[in-house]
Amino acid sequence: MRGISPSNPYLTNNLLPPPPRSFRYRQWQARGYQAALQPMSSDSEMGVLVGQMGWMGSQAHARGYLWGTAGNMGALLSEAIDLRCLVPRDQSPRYSLPAAITVKQLAGRRVLITKSGSRLDAIAVEHPALNLTIVEIDDDGRHYRMRYGTPPVSILEQGQITAPKPTSELFHYLLIFDQLENHGFKALVHLQPKFLNLISRSEYGSPSRFYDFLRGYEPETPIIYEKSGGIGFVQEKAPGIPELSYENLRLFKKEDLPSNQRHEMRHILCWVGHGTFSRGADILDAYKHAEYFEAAAQMAWEANQKRINAQAYNKDIIDCILREFRQNQSPPQEHHNEDENLYNYP
Repeated sequence: MRGISPSNPYLTNNLLPPPPRSFRYRQWQARGYQAALQPMSSDSEMGVLVGQMGWMGSQAHARGYLWGTAGNMGALLSEAIDLRCLVPRDQSPRYSLPAAITVKQLAGRRVLITKSGSRLDAIAVEHPALNLTIVEIDDDGRHYRMRYGTPPVSILEQGQITAPKPTSELFHYLLIFDQLENHGFKALVHLQPKFLNLISRSEYGSPSRFYDFLRGYEPETPIIYEKSGGIGFVQEKAPGIPELSYENLRLFKKEDLPSNQRHEMRHILCWVGHGTFSRGADILDAYKHAEYFEAAAQMAWEANQKRINAQAYNKDIIDCILREFRQNQSPPQEHHNEDENLYNYP
């Protein structure tokens, strides 16, 4: 995991659950907290990911990258979890995936993911069970069980509590993890950054112009993202439908580009007017791509609103930046041609 791994205060006992039979305790129970379960260790894989999710949610909210703290995130778990920390399997609510989504590669695997209606900025300060769940995939790859952050089946059958659900975009996460785990897709983050959303609805919001417009603002942008095809651009679709799941998969794999340009999969997609969907080795790695492009989009938007011509790098300069960067990464040559243009933009 990455260096920034703050701990959730309830996993380190800096904060304690409310007293039993109190009003707040009943609220916790309705949202999925179960006192009988063993607390997660803050140093476990899940504990570290919860800490990263809390930090990311707080940062994104403070920087204005969310609309009403909207968004979701999830990570594919690799390490075993003590069963005492999970809802017993026979008491775990079981649900079906859409008929179009089958994830047999994930059979028996678990995914830590935000629940529907959770606030990303609250993950850092609330008990993890209130905003997060652990989804376990059945052997048929068509059903899943909630093993955390939910009341048990015996309580739900009484009909007095509305069962919490994972985010409605769970299907996107499962399909991507199922197909692309071996390509570094361990975590996914969906944010709704306002400046990227604004630009996606502007005259620059088309697949042929969107990335080209943004990459001219920072020389690092083409250096970091050119190999992976920049940003995948998803035309508007209803957020929680299987068609969007498969469109995400297609664009992460760069199937919209010629086969000779698919040597590295994309890091980030932009859903027109709806936000970003980015991937990484963990939550912070996935988050940094959305953060990077939102910062560039804010600079671009504000410059254009003030009629400042801030498009510093045209195609010729970008090509020169990339050429010089590649030469810098190569072993030094004893002799250079006089015509070489090292370290001098056109």
